Amino acid sequence: MTKPAKRSFSITTLLALSLVSCSNSSGSMTPPTTPPGDTDGTGGGPSSAPNTVSGQVLNSQGKPIAGALIWVRPAVTTGLVTVHTNAQGQYQSPTLVNVPYRTYGYVQTEYQGQPFCLRLAANQLNEYDAFSPNPSGTVVRNFKLQLSGKIPDATIANTYFGAEVRLMHHTWRNDQQLAASDSAVEVTLVPDGALIDGSVGQTLVRSAKVGENFLYDIPIGHYNVTATEVHRDGTRTPLVLGEYQGPPASQTTLDFSASGGCGGSTSNVSRAFLYVARP
Repeated sequence: MTKPAKRSFSITTLLALSLVSCSNSSGSMTPPTTPPGDTDGTGGGPSSAPNTVSGQVLNSQGKPIAGALIWVRPAVTTGLVTVHTNAQGQYQSPTLVNVPYRTYGYVQTEYQGQPFCLRLAANQLNEYDAFSPNPSGTVVRNFKLQLSGKIPDATIANTYFGAEVRLMHHTWRNDQQLAASDSAVEVTLVPDGALIDGSVGQTLVRSAKVGENFLYDIPIGHYNVTATEVHRDGTRTPLVLGEYQGPPASQTTLDFSASGGCGGSTSNVSRAFLYVARP
């Protein structure tokens, strides 16, 4: 029973020693970083150095992203190594201790006057898997900016690269009525300007039954929004919508907010709310 404990202690100790340069004088962790620029000492792309991880980060138009943040996190113990991409969107980690790791990518950007740190998607499904350093060369983990789609390694249900909207059934007047409990609410979102990645968005039509009330995987953008109640018999009633304090209107705007900083397995975007009722 004591041998496994010694092995676990040995692995953790080795990793801690390999990251000793990450600690400042106060003892707090300051993960090593590779600044945008050289990754192989020559100003070019990543080398094939053994026991490292490397790759490239591209935006949704297929162009390199400079300064993207890459986390290299041990899968079985503590610690963290961070690197940044160079001008070609390429990165390479320092030499890694021989334990399993997972990589996570993030890009920091500003949109509608506020900072976001969006999680990046891996290029291939198997690149979300843990890996062990290769003594014969580098392990490749590429990333891309993706505004929609399910996050494959998320541990929470209904986690997407796109944002989430919750419909709130709310009245602003005493004589106002809510949508019927057996109806659905259909929401039309029309992009007003470019999306967060600079691309042109598309009009989205999403619906949720009353009582379910969630719209998932909305690409981050600034939208003009309308809502319609779809009755059980198929007839339709336009709804009013707006902020909690009002006033309601036949059309409103929808924006998203950042949720914390970089890190984690979600999109790092807060849930947005739409309040709806019959006119």
